[in-house]
Amino acid sequence: MRRARALEILDRKSLLAARAQFDRAQMTVAVHDIRTVVSPPSGRAQGPMARNGAALLIGLAAPLVGPSRLGRWLRIASWTLAAIRIARNWRTMR
Repeated sequence: MRRARALEILDRKSLLAARAQFDRAQMTVAVHDIRTVVSPPSGRAQGPMARNGAALLIGLAAPLVGPSRLGRWLRIASWTLAAIRIARNWRTMR
C-alpha cells in the first residue's frame, strides 16, 4: 500500500514539474510577443553608441534637474513612448 502511494506521489510530482515547465514556456512566448509589439523596430539608434549617449545625457541632466525629478520625467516619457508604440502597432494591425 505504501509503495503504491509513493509511486502515485512521484507521478504527481513529475506531472506538476512538466506543467510548470510548460507554463514557463508559455510565459516566455507571451513575453516575446509583447516585446515585439512594444519595442521599437531595430534601426540605427541601437547599440553601444546609443547607450553611451543616453548615459551621457542622464549624467549631465541629473545634477541640473535633480535625480528624483529626472526619474519622474523619464518614467512619464517611457510610458508615453510605450503608449505611442502600442497605438501605432494597433493601428497598423487593423
